[in-house]
Amino acid sequence: MQCPVCGEPLPDAGAVLDGLDTRFAPCPDCPPGRLDPRKPPGETPEPCSCGRRSLGGVMAAVHAVLADEGGLDPGAPLSAVGTPLLHPLFPMRRPPFLPPGSLVLLTRHATQASARRLLAEVPEVRGVVLDRGVVPGAGGAAHTLLAGCDVYAEVRFTPPGPLVLYKQASTCHLEVPRFDDPKVDATDRALRRSLPDLFVDACAGVGTLGLVAALRLVPTVVLNDAWGPAAWFAGLNLATNREALLVDEVELLASYGDLHRVGLRDDPVPVAVATGDQEIRVYHGSLWRLPPLLPPGGARLAVLDPFDKEPGHVARIVRRWQDCAGREVFIP
Repeated sequence: MQCPVCGEPLPDAGAVLDGLDTRFAPCPDCPPGRLDPRKPPGETPEPCSCGRRSLGGVMAAVHAVLADEGGLDPGAPLSAVGTPLLHPLFPMRRPPFLPPGSLVLLTRHATQASARRLLAEVPEVRGVVLDRGVVPGAGGAAHTLLAGCDVYAEVRFTPPGPLVLYKQASTCHLEVPRFDDPKVDATDRALRRSLPDLFVDACAGVGTLGLVAALRLVPTVVLNDAWGPAAWFAGLNLATNREALLVDEVELLASYGDLHRVGLRDDPVPVAVATGDQEIRVYHGSLWRLPPLLPPGGARLAVLDPFDKEPGHVARIVRRWQDCAGREVFIP
């Protein structure tokens, strides 16, 4: 598997999970590096001899470059720099110390020039994304990658097992992994209660809830998203986690470039398929046109996880899904 942005190999789930507990741990010589995010940073700490630096120290270095380039007021607090996305990103119980190439920065204060400086002068920075204040995928909106690579891995510890989920910061919805995830827990409870033969994740994003069902070894799982980049990463994440599933092989059927160019699509097209003792399919298209593609018969459970959680909107989409697809459906 290769990154669609930089072309570098993307490790599978096992390789990402191996040594995760020490990935961002300090060495005995690492200075504490605790900085108050409510204040502007003072002196920028240098990386330790082990090559790592505290997250606060990295953000202080970023603050200095953005201030020097004129994009950020020198007196702005450290928290104003932006959102740091670690690669890999997972729930942590202690402040992280970052090795080179482990941070994707989502910020409102960068330009292409300052983003190139960040890549050149702050070794921990992997990519810089201009935050446009949108929800990527909603209505076809996206942020802008300014420099580097903005693909990173999230690790989610779910009841049936860990998942490694790749996504792109500029085009995919950001959800910071937590030790307890209400949507994942609700999905797992529904799966254990209903024991479906077919699970449908109709608004799959990069595949979290559908892959939870796959880890529960549901015989047939269908994932779908109307936003091309999300659907492509759902297919990639199926391949990334294949060793934990009852599948023999995963075939990716669509290119990232094609799905990115199309953006939002109505009629679903296949993105990926996995076969074996389980069958798992990923589609790119409108959830309302997905039901004719679902296999008939058996106990079916569908999850709908739309961006808009307004109660009236949720009630309407549940009714509409039941009208066109039938069977059991829930909102996590």
